[in-house]
Amino acid sequence: MAVGGRGMAASTRGGPQGFQFPGPQATNDGGDINRRGSQGHGRTGSRNFEGNWRQQAPPPPMVNEPQHQNMGNFQMNQHTSAQPFQPGHRPRGSAQAQSVSSLGGFQYQPQPPLMQLPQGQVLMQQPNMFGGQPLNALQLAQLQAYQQAGIPAPALNQLTGQHNGPQFPQQQQQQRKTLFTPYLPQATLPALLADGQLVAGILRVNKKNRSDAYVTTTDLDADIFICGSKDRNRALEGDLVAVELLDVDEVWGQKREKEEKKKRKDATDQRSGSVTAVNDATTAPESSSTEVGGLRRRGSLKQRPTQKKNDDVEVEGQSLLLMEEDEINDEQKPLYAGHVVAVIERVAGQMFSGTLGLLRPSSQATKEKQEAERQARDGGNNARQQDRQQDRPKIVWFKPTDKRVPLIAIPTEQAPKDFVERHQEYANKIFVACIKRWPITSLHPFGTLVEQLGDAGDLKVETDALLRDNNFGPDDFSDAVIKNVGYEDWSVEKDGEAALEGRRDFRQEQTFTIDPNGSKELDDALHFKDLGDGKVEIGIHVTDVAHFVKHNSLVDREAKKRGTGVYLMNRSVNMLPPKLAQQVCCLEPDQERYTVSVVLNVNAATGRINDDETWVGKSVIKSSGKLAYDEVDAVINGKSSSLSDNRKQQILMLHNVTQKFRQARFGGEEAVVPPLRLLYQLDDENVPVEQNIFDSSPSHEMIEELSHKANGLVAEKIYQAMPDRALLRRQASPNPRRLQTFSERMMNIGYDMDISSSAAIQNSLFRIEDDDVRKGMETLVVKAMARAKYFVPGKIPDDYISHYALNLPMYTHFTNPSRRYADIVVHRQLEAALSGGSVEFNEDLESLAKTAETCNTKKDSAHCAQEQSVHVESCRAMSRKSEEQGGDLISVGIVVCVYESAFDVLLPEYGFEKRVHCDQLPLKKAEFDKNQRLLELYWEKGVPSSAFVPEDERPSAKGHRPTNSSVARDAAIKSEAERKNMNTGSIDTQDVDALFDDDEDNASEVTDHQNSGVALNGGDRATQSGPPSPTRNALAPHRSKSDSRVFNNGNAPEGKLSNKDKYLGFYSLREEGGNYIQDVKEMTRVPVLLKTDLTKSPPCLTIRSLNPYAL
Repeated sequence: MAVGGRGMAASTRGGPQGFQFPGPQATNDGGDINRRGSQGHGRTGSRNFEGNWRQQAPPPPMVNEPQHQNMGNFQMNQHTSAQPFQPGHRPRGSAQAQSVSSLGGFQYQPQPPLMQLPQGQVLMQQPNMFGGQPLNALQLAQLQAYQQAGIPAPALNQLTGQHNGPQFPQQQQQQRKTLFTPYLPQATLPALLADGQLVAGILRVNKKNRSDAYVTTTDLDADIFICGSKDRNRALEGDLVAVELLDVDEVWGQKREKEEKKKRKDATDQRSGSVTAVNDATTAPESSSTEVGGLRRRGSLKQRPTQKKNDDVEVEGQSLLLMEEDEINDEQKPLYAGHVVAVIERVAGQMFSGTLGLLRPSSQATKEKQEAERQARDGGNNARQQDRQQDRPKIVWFKPTDKRVPLIAIPTEQAPKDFVERHQEYANKIFVACIKRWPITSLHPFGTLVEQLGDAGDLKVETDALLRDNNFGPDDFSDAVIKNVGYEDWSVEKDGEAALEGRRDFRQEQTFTIDPNGSKELDDALHFKDLGDGKVEIGIHVTDVAHFVKHNSLVDREAKKRGTGVYLMNRSVNMLPPKLAQQVCCLEPDQERYTVSVVLNVNAATGRINDDETWVGKSVIKSSGKLAYDEVDAVINGKSSSLSDNRKQQILMLHNVTQKFRQARFGGEEAVVPPLRLLYQLDDENVPVEQNIFDSSPSHEMIEELSHKANGLVAEKIYQAMPDRALLRRQASPNPRRLQTFSERMMNIGYDMDISSSAAIQNSLFRIEDDDVRKGMETLVVKAMARAKYFVPGKIPDDYISHYALNLPMYTHFTNPSRRYADIVVHRQLEAALSGGSVEFNEDLESLAKTAETCNTKKDSAHCAQEQSVHVESCRAMSRKSEEQGGDLISVGIVVCVYESAFDVLLPEYGFEKRVHCDQLPLKKAEFDKNQRLLELYWEKGVPSSAFVPEDERPSAKGHRPTNSSVARDAAIKSEAERKNMNTGSIDTQDVDALFDDDEDNASEVTDHQNSGVALNGGDRATQSGPPSPTRNALAPHRSKSDSRVFNNGNAPEGKLSNKDKYLGFYSLREEGGNYIQDVKEMTRVPVLLKTDLTKSPPCLTIRSLNPYAL
C-alpha cells in the first residue's frame, strides 16, 4: 500500500500553511486505542519547543517540485519509472547516534548549485561538497533543520555520507551535546507527506513501557512502532507527528541490543550492590532481579523487578479497565517502525498535574560517588560543604502524575518562596505545570508552574487534578462571556407571535422530561400519543440552543473551546453558562421553550416507522412534567408509583416500542435485549454517571434508543443537504486480528461467538445467559474497538461513514446541545437544510474538519476524566467499606485472560478490571498451558495472600518468610518511602548541568520486553521447567444467570459464614505429589482480595487472588 496518498490530497487542498491530517485509507481506520486522557482543547500549530516558538519565522519555501497524486507509487525522478513504495525497509543513515535517514533509491532532479537556507543564509554547493550526489527534498529539509539549529559540520555531513565538508563559523563554537534531531521545517512537511516520504499520524506512548510508542496513521494498515525516546524525538502523547519509516529488523535489533546492555548493567550493579537509576521519561530499569544477570523463573512464574512492580501498581491501579498494547517480540515484530522528524500539531492548552521536588531521580550509587568525590576534593572541609548547601538551585523538578510525560524542569523562582528550604513539606502537594520548550540539547523539557491545587488525597484536589490532566480548566466562566449571554428576563411570550413563525406548536401536547434526580440541564423532552389503528406518535424535542448561541459570538467561541460538558461523580463542568443551560434553554415544566423536534409515526406492534409521516423541524413546547429515572424505572419494573395512570401507560408503551427499535437495529429476536454499556460508551460518556460502568436502567436504555433514532434521522437530513460538509459521527470496524483472537479463545472454552458483523457480535453476547460472563466477554470485545469520531464526509471515503457499535449506516449527535458543541453545529446545519435556501450555512470544509477534530479530542478527554472520577470515588468507597468491615475486602471476579505469570480479573460488583500478578502470591511455582489457556498455581499451604510479602520486598533477605499482615504493611510502607525518596530530595547547583547529560539513554530507557504487559493476542508459550503437570479437559462454561455456588451454603446468614464456606466452591483444586494446585481458566470465577491505597494521587486499587489452601 502506498503511503501519503490521502495526505497529499489534504495538503493540496489546504496548502502548506493549512496542513490537514490525512484522511483514512486503510481498513483499520486508525485503531483509536484510548490514548491519554487525552488531548483537551483543539490542536494548535506545532510548538516545537526549540527556542522561542512564538518568534520563529517560517523558513523559505523549498525548490519547487511537482506534487504528483498517485495513490499507488512514489513519483520518482521524472527520468525514471515509478517504483512501488515498500514501507518499513529503509536503513538508518546514522552515524554517531544521530538518526538522520536517507531514502534509498529515491532522488529528485538535481538541485541547482545555489541552495537557500533559513534566515537569509546561502549555501553554495561545491562540486565535491556532497561527493557529487544531489540532495533530495527530504535531505534538503534535514539540512535546513540542522543549519537552523546551528549543528556542527559533522552532523551536516552525515546527511550526505561525507565527513570532510567545510565548517561554518558558528559550527566551530563549543556547543552542548546534541541529544535529539532538529525538527524539519514546517513549510517542507506538506510536500514530503504528499510524496510519501513521510507519514503523518497521532502518537501514543505505552503506559506500561514508556520506551515504546506508536503512531496511528490512516495511510498504513498497522501502527508505526517508535523505539526509544530519541526516535520519539520530544513528541508527547496525542501529538500529530511526521514520521519517517525505518527498517523494522534494524530497529528491532537495536532494541534487543539495548535490552541486553541493560541486563549486563543490572548484573554489574547487583554484584556491586548499587541501585540502578530511575529514568524520568522512560520505563525504569529493572534492577531487582533475583538472579544475577536475569530473572528468577519458577515454572512460568516470573519475578518482576521492584521498580517494575511500582510502575505496574500505578499504571494498572489507577484505571477502570486494563488497556494493553499488542505484545512485540521476536515472533511478533511490529509491521512498521520509524522515527519522528517533526511535530505537526501539539495538543493546545496541555496541562499536567503532579508533584514538585528538588532532586532529579538518580541512583544512590551515583549520589554516593559524587559525595565521595566532593569530600576528597574539599579535604573534608565542612565549611565549604555548608557553603555549597546554601547555594540555591536554579531549577526544581516537576514529576507529572501521567507516567508517559517526562520530568519537567521548572525555574526555582516559580516555586513557593520557601520551597528550597522546606521542600519536604510540599511532597504531598499537587501542582499543575505545562511545557514551554524542549531544546535538542536537553533530556528534559522546560516548563512553567501554573497553579498549586492542594493536598493529595483531598477529593476536590484530586478532581481538579484529573480535570487538568485532561485539559479542562477552571469551571467558572469569565465575566465577558457571562455578559455576552444576554436574554435577561427573556420569555417566548415577550418574543411575540412573529418569533413563532416557522415553528410547529406542540404546547398542547403532554410533553415531559426524563433526567437524573436533581438535574438542572433539561435539554430534551418527549411526547407520546396514541393515534388509533395500532399507530402511535412519538415526539423527541431538543432545546434550540443554536437559536440563542450565535455563530462566532463570544459564548460560541467559549463553547467551542470547551467542546463538551464534563460529568463526574461529584461535580460537573458545564459547556454553556448557567443562564443558558439552566434557564433560557432548560425545558422546565410549565415554561414555553423553543425546540427542534423529530416526530415519528410508529406501528406499535412491529416498531416499524412510517417514513412518509416522519417530521423534523423547529417547534415550541411547554413541558407538563419532570420525571426522574427512578420514577420511570419503577413503572417499567411494575413497582408502585405516584404517577398518573395515563403517564404510566405512556411510559410502558414507549418502553415497548423502544425495545422493538433495538431488536430491529441488531436483527435479533431475543425477547429481552441486555444492555452492553461498555460498547455504547465508545460513542458517548456514561450520562448519568454511574459508579459501576456496567450499570444501566430500563429508563436509560429507553431514552438512549430514542436518541439513536433521532440522531440517525437528522444525520440523513443534513447529509442530503450538504454531502461534503455534514458533521457526522462514525465508528470504525474493530481490529480484525484482536477480534479473531477473541473468537478463537471463546471457542476453546465452549462459546461460539459470531464476529462477522456488529449485529452478529452483539447478538452473540445477548445470548450469554450469565450476566457476569457476558460482561467479561464485553470487556474483551471493547478492547478490539475504536472510540467513535466526528468527521465530515468530504475528508474520507464513503465506505467509512457508518457507526459500527450502533449498527447504523449514518449517525450524528443532535439530542444534547447543552453539553456537546458538535450538536450545536448540527442544529445550525439542520436549520439550513430545512430552510429551503433561506438560511445559509457558510462554514467551509477545512474549518468543519478542524471543528470535528477539536470535538473529538474534547470528547475523549471528557470520557477519560469521567472514568478517572469513577475510579477515585470507587477507591474511596472501597476503603470505607473495608474499614467498616474491619477486615479484608473480598469480591468474586471473572477471569478474562490468563498469561504465563498473571491473569486479568473483571470485578462485576465494582466495574473494575485488574491484574493478579503471581509474584505477589505465596506460590511455589506456576505452569501455563497456552493451548488450553490454563494457568496452574502451586500454592504454599497455610500462607494467606493478604499476609504474604514477596522475597524481594522482605526486610530481611535470608530464609525468613514473614506471614504477619503487619509486617507486610510495614514492608510496603518502607518500599513506598524509599521510592518517594528517589523522586524528591535535595539538589545542589552543580546538578543543574544534569539537564544536558545524556544518561546512557539507550541503556536506561528500556524495559525487559519479557516483563511487559501481555496483550490479548500475546505470544505466550507453554512452559516446561519444573515437573510437568497433567493437563485437563476444558472446563464447562457457565450457562446460568447466577452461579449456584454462591448459594451452596444453606440458609446460614452470610455474616456467620467463614471465608472457606463462602468462597471454596469457586475453585478448581487438586493435590498431586504433595503439591496444592489451583486451575485458573478464562471465563471462570475466582475470589480476590482488594487493596486500596489512598495515599497515592490518584488512589490505587490492586488485587490478589485468595489462597484456597489458607482459607
